[in-house]
Amino acid sequence: MTSSGKIISSKYDKFKQINRFLEFIDDILDDVIQLKQKENPENILKIVDFGCGKSYLTFAVQYFLSEIKHIPCSITGLDLKTDVINYCNKICENLNLNNLDFKTGSIENYSEKENPDIIITLHACDTATDFALKYAVTHECKAILSVPCCQHQINTQIKTAKDTILEPLLKYGIIKEKFSSLLTDALRGEWLENQGYSVQLLEFIDMKHTPKNILIRAIKNKSKNTTSNTENQIPKIVDLLNIKPEIFE
Repeated sequence: MTSSGKIISSKYDKFKQINRFLEFIDDILDDVIQLKQKENPENILKIVDFGCGKSYLTFAVQYFLSEIKHIPCSITGLDLKTDVINYCNKICENLNLNNLDFKTGSIENYSEKENPDIIITLHACDTATDFALKYAVTHECKAILSVPCCQHQINTQIKTAKDTILEPLLKYGIIKEKFSSLLTDALRGEWLENQGYSVQLLEFIDMKHTPKNILIRAIKNKSKNTTSNTENQIPKIVDLLNIKPEIFE
């Protein structure tokens, strides 16, 4: 922002993305709190932002929950870049934000004594999204909000899928790239459903603000005995295209 409180024009797209993400968080807060109260009503809401980067979203979530919603919370941002994490922690120190901290490390090696309630990711690159989703499921997180980015893995693997019924479609590079991206997120959604989550794949924001505009939103079901109606179709798709999506590894 400028000194007069106006959004810097070059940052307007990011501003729109963050505000939209906060709206998606707001939509699921009641469900998460309801699930949390069944465990321990006195515990504060715990959120982890994987691949937080410069943490525009992380700081916004802290302000939104603490100052606007007045919800007691503890928020952690995780990223591989030490210099970025040091910078973010310095801001926390200067602003006396005691319920927000940042750590350096990978999603695969992240560990805390208490499980988070909500996992968020905004444009975690390629398989980093898969690691975040698997972490959330393994640690029984109540909600996941993830905007994936750069779904390269299947696009690379799918090159070997010749002589299939889809070959006329997959021979066009731009079509194959978009198909791979959509397939990646669809498989992630199906996997989450089979892990006991209610899943939505939603338009994140208008394409003019970012081309990465699909948000995966998942809420843990109250009943554990829930699976996708298409569970048996997934192996057929994987075999047909000769792919090994990280989410299934």
